[in-house]
Amino acid sequence: MAHEFTIPEFTIPGSGIPALLTRGIAADAPLDGWPTEAFRTAGPEILALADEISAAIHGDAGGVVLRVDPEGLSDHELSTLYWNFFTALFRPVPQYSSGELIYPVEVKAGAAETSHYSNSSKAGNYHTDGTLLPQLPDVAFLFGLSAATGGGETLLMDVNGLVQQLAQISPEYVAELSRPVPFDVKDQMAGITVKRQPVLEQTADGYALRYVRLYIEQGFAAEGTPVPPELLAAMDAFDKVSAAAAEDAEAVLLERGVGLLWDNRRMLHGRHPFQETTSNRRLRRIYGVRHDGQTS
Repeated sequence: MAHEFTIPEFTIPGSGIPALLTRGIAADAPLDGWPTEAFRTAGPEILALADEISAAIHGDAGGVVLRVDPEGLSDHELSTLYWNFFTALFRPVPQYSSGELIYPVEVKAGAAETSHYSNSSKAGNYHTDGTLLPQLPDVAFLFGLSAATGGGETLLMDVNGLVQQLAQISPEYVAELSRPVPFDVKDQMAGITVKRQPVLEQTADGYALRYVRLYIEQGFAAEGTPVPPELLAAMDAFDKVSAAAAEDAEAVLLERGVGLLWDNRRMLHGRHPFQETTSNRRLRRIYGVRHDGQTS
């Protein structure tokens, strides 16, 4: 039985849009040049909404759907609005060693290996973001500029529910995934080829998760050692549990003006396959950490 939860939805009111656009960002600003200072000029209505959303992300929900009416907003204005709102909540951090703070999640021919998923139309591959970075982002945010012709919905699954199901199959699988394993960092950390870290880490609030199966398999390959059969069995079981949970997970279509913000340490995510014929799936992604420097 999959762990079910409902993702709460919040709407940025039209009256708040002008306030969120008071900090302008040059249309030609490089992806590593967006302002990381906390946005503090929004009105009380927006700040109260930000508090509600923060409480939901760090509470039972683990993630929220955000909506704003995109009518009359250009792509850059919509991106600026969501950027400013995000920075009222979190401090943006680079997504790659090349420094991108806001990243286009779009299908690109010949995409770099570090973007094998975000720049492709692949489905499945349930994962957490930023495992190749020195510090795992606390939160991840995706918002839509346009949806694909069909499909492409994003799914979130709570790691605590997945661990509970995995333990029912075999507690040893949970133990195996709690031991450090090598993750290929894809040249994102100077002088380091692999980073050893556990997939599952028990915390006071439940489990924290780091998972990209491909990077783990490539980490072992970089070390010149085979993936242990016990770990393969544990990842197979975890993937099976995740695939079953995905069938019941709430699917969010990130069409224009719709965003999804989640606790990246707690939620596994993925997407449905999609087709691009008359419309392309164009998203923007932001990673963040808490302003106080604490982790979620």
